[in-house]
Amino acid sequence: MDSTPKPFVHVIIDAVDAVVFDADSRYDAEVHDHYATFGEARDAALSCVELLLDQADYDGEDHRDELERMRTMLESAATFDDLADQADYRWFLDRFEPDHISITAFAASRAA
Repeated sequence: MDSTPKPFVHVIIDAVDAVVFDADSRYDAEVHDHYATFGEARDAALSCVELLLDQADYDGEDHRDELERMRTMLESAATFDDLADQADYRWFLDRFEPDHISITAFAASRAA
C-alpha cells in the first residue's frame, strides 16, 4: 500500500471540477481522487473542466460560465495558495459541504 501523503483532492462542486486541500483525509479515496501534489490534482480537475467545455457538455450558460471561471483559476494557479487566495475559488468552496474543508482549515494547518 502506498503511504505517500495525498492531501490534494479532486472534487466536484455543483458540477464543476475543483481541488481542495485535505490534510485530515476526510474525503474517501473510494469516492474522490487524491494526489500527492497540487499540480497533479489541478491537472486532473483542469482536464475535466476543459473536456466539458470542449464538448459543450454543460447545463446552460450559468454552468458554462462557472466552468470558464474555474478553468481560468486552475490555469493561473501554480500552487494551492494561488488558488486559495482567489475570491472566486472561495465562492465555489463556500458552496461545497462546509463541514468538510474550508480555507480557514487550510490556513490553520499551514500555520501549525
